[in-house]
Amino acid sequence: MQKPSKKSTSKKLIVANWKMNPLKGSEAKKMFLGISKIANNLKNVETVICPPLVYLESLGQLVENRSCVLGAQDAFWEHSGAYTGQVSPDMVFNTKARYVIVGHSERRAMGETDEMVNKKIKSILQFPLIPIVCVGENTRDEDGLYIKDLKIQIRRSLAGLTPFELSRVVIAYEPVWAIGAKAKGVCTPAECREIVQVIQQVAADLSESADHARRITILYGGSVDITNAEGFLENGSVQGLLIGRASLDPKAFTQILKIAEKASK
Repeated sequence: MQKPSKKSTSKKLIVANWKMNPLKGSEAKKMFLGISKIANNLKNVETVICPPLVYLESLGQLVENRSCVLGAQDAFWEHSGAYTGQVSPDMVFNTKARYVIVGHSERRAMGETDEMVNKKIKSILQFPLIPIVCVGENTRDEDGLYIKDLKIQIRRSLAGLTPFELSRVVIAYEPVWAIGAKAKGVCTPAECREIVQVIQQVAADLSESADHARRITILYGGSVDITNAEGFLENGSVQGLLIGRASLDPKAFTQILKIAEKASK
């Protein structure tokens, strides 16, 4: 087996989650080429495109270098077997993808538990793949109990990982209450900074090393667009962004990439 994939320690990591879009492979190719044309020329940004699984192998043929790579939107924890509809990390790795999103809020809403996320992470880490682990609270309360719940979610999702395995993980903070048309508020860079500290504290406890905790790449992923990307990159204490809807517009997404490039200098 190849050596584990390594994250860049200096570049901003910008991840596009296309979800169940676009409808045609030709559209996916056009979008990827439009984005990679800009992304491949950025020195301080690593771009990860996570299309629907059916497009991963064909888009893999268009990847030119590490500046713009592919990721999967999910993977199951078993390697093969009678698991209808599931996709194994082995399959993802064979498409030449480098990253895998796990525990996304939309999947958690469909019943995915912290324990399931944990099993997926451990399976993914057996390959030269980097898991992007999504965590985040559904609501916020004035008493701050959401912090306790978030810590539990992080601990359960990352349970049993060695310090080295933890250092390979990317964590994406998704404040569910601030996402989409039904958002109940707007998350600010200051609120994001607070959560970054919580994530680092839990990671330090799990690894028994503040140094290993600092190596974990943390992204922000809550309705990111052109208007707020710079604020989170400059003042949110994150090393990158997980972008949904805005990533489906190559013009808007490449503008965010340029903002990230500027923020990295």
